[in-house]
Amino acid sequence: MLTRGIPGRQGEVRGGEDRASQMRAIVFSSEGFLTAPPLRRAVHARGWDLVEAASERELLALAREKAPGLIAYQSATPGEEALAILARRLRSSAARVPLLLVTRSCPGELAIAAMRAGFNDVLLDGCSERDAAEALARLVQEVAQEVAPRPAESLISGGMLVGHSRAVEQLRHSIQRVAATDSNVLITGETGTGKELTAELIHRNSRRRDKPFVSINCAAIPDGLLESELFGYERGAFTGAHAAREGKLQYAQGGTLFLDEVGDMNLYAQAKILRAIESRKVQRLGGHKEIAINIRIIAATNHNLEQLTSQQKFRQDLYFRLNVARIPLPPLRDHREDLPALVDHLLAELTPRLERRVETADESFLEPLLRYDWPGNVRELRNVIEATLVFCNAERLTARDLPPYFRALFAGAARSRDCERERIVAALQATAWNRSEAARRLGCSRMTLYRKMVKLGLSADGDGAAGQEDEACNLPAGA
Repeated sequence: MLTRGIPGRQGEVRGGEDRASQMRAIVFSSEGFLTAPPLRRAVHARGWDLVEAASERELLALAREKAPGLIAYQSATPGEEALAILARRLRSSAARVPLLLVTRSCPGELAIAAMRAGFNDVLLDGCSERDAAEALARLVQEVAQEVAPRPAESLISGGMLVGHSRAVEQLRHSIQRVAATDSNVLITGETGTGKELTAELIHRNSRRRDKPFVSINCAAIPDGLLESELFGYERGAFTGAHAAREGKLQYAQGGTLFLDEVGDMNLYAQAKILRAIESRKVQRLGGHKEIAINIRIIAATNHNLEQLTSQQKFRQDLYFRLNVARIPLPPLRDHREDLPALVDHLLAELTPRLERRVETADESFLEPLLRYDWPGNVRELRNVIEATLVFCNAERLTARDLPPYFRALFAGAARSRDCERERIVAALQATAWNRSEAARRLGCSRMTLYRKMVKLGLSADGDGAAGQEDEACNLPAGA
C-alpha cells in the first residue's frame, strides 16, 4: 500500500487523520516471491510506502477497504483464465484502479491476454528502475485523468453543453470551478470543439455575468488593424479616423474579453496586449492618455502554444499570463457516447429554421456517425446534420439520407482502418509474428502494437515465433 502527501502543503486534521491527498498501492505475489526490486525502488523513489498482500483474500479486502491508487499482481507464469478472474474480482471492489501485471517473461499472447482481462500494463520483474518508474507514473496519471468529478450543480446555461459522458461532466465541473475565480483562462482544443461556447459559459457563471462579453477573432483581423480593434483610436490617428472610437478592451469594461485563435496574434500585438494585462491600462492609437480597464481575459487556441513559445513565435511572458487556469477540450472522437444526444439537439435546433419535420434518426443513420473520427468535431457534425436536412424531407432519418460527400468521407475513413490492419498484418507476417521486430518496423512500441491488435481484432497467435521476444513489455507507449 502506498501513501503520498502533497508537497509543500500540510494536511488539515479531522478525526485524527491527515486530509492531504493520499494514494495507496497494493502488491500481491501469487507464488510467494518478493516484490520486483525495480518496482520497489521506483515506489520508494516517489516517496510512497509499499505494502504486500499476503493472500488473494487480503488483496481483495485491501482493495475494497483502502481505496488504492494502484494494484500490482506478481506472477511468474500467469494463466489467462486466472488473470481474467482476478481482474473481475478486483474491478468489483475497485472499478477504476489501474492494474499492473508483473511477470518474469512476456510473450505477445500474454500481454494481449492481460489487456483483455482488464490489466492496464505489464512489467517484467527484471526491468530497469527507469522502466518501472515510467510505468508507475503513466498508470497514476491515467487514473487521475479518468476520475470523474462531481457533477456541476446549477451551472447557468449548462444545457448549452450537450452530453453526459465523463469528459463532458468533467468540462462542466472545470467551467464551474474556473468561473468562481477572476483568473485569466486559456482554452485549448482542436477546431470545432466548442472553445467560444466554453468561454461564454465561464462568463455567464462568473461575477461578471451582467457585464459585456466581447469576442475577437485574432486570426480574422489583419495585422495592421488588430491594434486599433483592441485599443481603439483617436480622431485623426490615421486617414479615415474621423471620430474617436473605443477598442474591444474598453467595450469589455467590467466584463470578459475573449481572444479566439490567440496563437495567430503577431508578436507586436502580443507585446501590446501583454502590457495592457500587466498595467490594466490602455492607450488608444494616436492618443496620449492612459485609460484604466477592469476586464477578465479568456484566450483560446488550437495551436500548441508551448511549441510556438519554444520557436519564439509566441511571447513566453504572455503565455504565462494567459495560462493561469487552463481548460483542454476533448475531441468528439473521445466521447462518442454523446453523439446521439448531440444529433437530437442539432435536429431540434435546425429543423424549425430549415422548415423540416424530422422527428428522429434511426440506428442506420447513427451507425456511420459513431464510427467516423470527426476531425472537425462538433462543428463538422453540425454541418453534416444541416446538409442532411437540406436535402431530406423524411420524418425519420436513415443512412440513405446522409449527404453523398459524407458517405465518401466515411468510406475513406473505413478504408484507412483497413489499410492500417493490412499494414500491421504485413509487418507481423514479415517478422514471423515477432511483435518486437514488427513494432520496430511500424515505428511504435510493443504495447501500442498490442493495443492496435486488440482494437483491430487480430489474434495473438502467429505462424511462427510467438515466443521469440525477450524485451520488456512496458516500453514507452508511442504511435
